[in-house]
Amino acid sequence: MDLADLVPSAELMRRALLHFFLIGGLLFGARAVFAPQAVVGPELTVTVPAKATDAEVAAKVDEAILINEARRYGWDRSDPVVFDHLVRNMRFIEPESVDDAFTLYKRAIEMNMQAHDPIVRARLVYRAREALETVPDDELPTRDELERHRSTHPERFERERRVRIHHVFLSGSKRGESLSADAAAMRTAVSELGDRAPKGLGDPLPGLRPEQLATPSRLASEYGADLAEVVAEAATGVWRGPVPSVYGLHFVKVVGEEPAYVPPLDAISAEVRADMLREIRDELAQERMASLRRAYRVHIKRGP
Repeated sequence: MDLADLVPSAELMRRALLHFFLIGGLLFGARAVFAPQAVVGPELTVTVPAKATDAEVAAKVDEAILINEARRYGWDRSDPVVFDHLVRNMRFIEPESVDDAFTLYKRAIEMNMQAHDPIVRARLVYRAREALETVPDDELPTRDELERHRSTHPERFERERRVRIHHVFLSGSKRGESLSADAAAMRTAVSELGDRAPKGLGDPLPGLRPEQLATPSRLASEYGADLAEVVAEAATGVWRGPVPSVYGLHFVKVVGEEPAYVPPLDAISAEVRADMLREIRDELAQERMASLRRAYRVHIKRGP
């Protein structure tokens, strides 16, 4: 038998575990709603530190429930990541062994290594949470719902206003000690330009053009907060500067502005869908986890 037949792919495992959670396990349907006594799940004893807070206890309980659900399905024995990790553990423990990977894996299972290894436990929790967050086909957002989501939360999709500027740069490294005198001369030169763009003036700088559209955040990122602040406060048509940056000195003039806006759905549908799915996944995971908590009988044991 091929080893691949014994260790299912991650996608098959995800689908199977989802089926277990939502159909064969404790959660009946995508949005299960039932009385607490309607489903009785396994009994668990969860050990926590003696001084653990309520939040820490709750986190330990959730982890224990998710790991137990994953084990009920058998992920601790069949997940490919768990398989690889346990095999590596065994090769470390038995460096002289010439056994194949599957033999080492079976020996790790016989030792119950998967029950105590922190990486295995983290993997099982991750896969369980992934299953809890899976959105069934009948709850995927429609176009109308996406448009409503875009309209309801415009601040999430708003594009930053852009400012059209004329920009002249004087390189500190190139001009050295003459930088201050050159800046004084440049102040006079730009003041005489009128409405013309400052072509041919100043020094080259990657990304810099004599006239360009830029957002305040981009100006702050590329040239520093000082320049972004000056542009934000500048009156249209007035040269400001010199403004220092790590590169040298800048002269800027605001000549126009494009206000912030929210693009139409056709332009950002993938972004809106991703944002809405995050909300749906969070809601589903909370509902499903709450259902599991209600079903389990958990006993808390406080340790030393």
